[in-house]
Amino acid sequence: MTIIAGIDEAGYGPVLGPLVISVVALDVPDDKANCSLWDLLKDAISDGLHGRKQRLAVCDSKKLYSTRNGVKPLEDAVLSFLGVKGVKIASFYQLLNSLSCFDREVIDGYPWYTQKDYALPFATSEAVFVNYIDLLQHSLAKHGIRFSHAASCVVAVREFNEQVRSCGNKSTVLFNNSIKHVAKLLKESNGNVELLIDKQGGRNTYSHLLQKYFPGKEIKILGESSEVSSYVISGKKRSIKISFAEKGETVSLAAALASIFSKYIRELFMVLENRYWLQLLPGLKPTAGYYTDAQRYLSQIEQVRREKGICDDILIRIK
Repeated sequence: MTIIAGIDEAGYGPVLGPLVISVVALDVPDDKANCSLWDLLKDAISDGLHGRKQRLAVCDSKKLYSTRNGVKPLEDAVLSFLGVKGVKIASFYQLLNSLSCFDREVIDGYPWYTQKDYALPFATSEAVFVNYIDLLQHSLAKHGIRFSHAASCVVAVREFNEQVRSCGNKSTVLFNNSIKHVAKLLKESNGNVELLIDKQGGRNTYSHLLQKYFPGKEIKILGESSEVSSYVISGKKRSIKISFAEKGETVSLAAALASIFSKYIRELFMVLENRYWLQLLPGLKPTAGYYTDAQRYLSQIEQVRREKGICDDILIRIK
């Protein structure tokens, strides 16, 4: 079997809220490793919302999430794929636990997160994703594919700021947290790995960064360009191909699914943050945390924030 994996993030650009990085992996028969997973799983999965009929939409999370659609398309995908693994999610904290991104000490450092667990599903119904689970299980089994791995890393604002101060820039923060997923994936899996990661910070060369995390390993450069940079790390028992691709979520179903996991988790965190301030300031318009609207939001909550003694370092990113 070949492990087809993808890593993608949500929340790299905003001023408010966490950065979330997720990895997903599917075990695919070697003779199908070069096939499009969208084509193989077309009975159950659509590459968009339009014309999907009863199928589950899996594509770039930016195409699924909108003010009109909300988190429902994201939630359908996340809960359905976790359901294929036999994981039933009933609450936000349980979701974080299932994806190895729940740290009680970190959560308790934020008044809008601590002891604020809430029920899931948030926007869909169990009947909907149970149908998707049945479709997915049949389609995966038909081709001998297994959804094998899903994990997320949540970098909350204070931790994000600390890491930026330590390493100097946020692109390195993103890379460092992404590559931690690779180590865990390798530890929990067997077989050759083909991993696609969305390009990070406009960088085209990654060999020197990879060498830090794979000391003593020979890293072969397959190619480096503005579109894709690919590397092979060979070991005694298996090889790892890592590609950093522009808009990777459009060429890899695994990367698209990682994008969905990340966006869903970030939006659930933002639900809590917006609820906290709305309780203090009824009528406050929610924010997604991006720069222009974040300035509006911060201006409107400033007086209450000062009264509550909430410091900038747990609320506002420095980069």
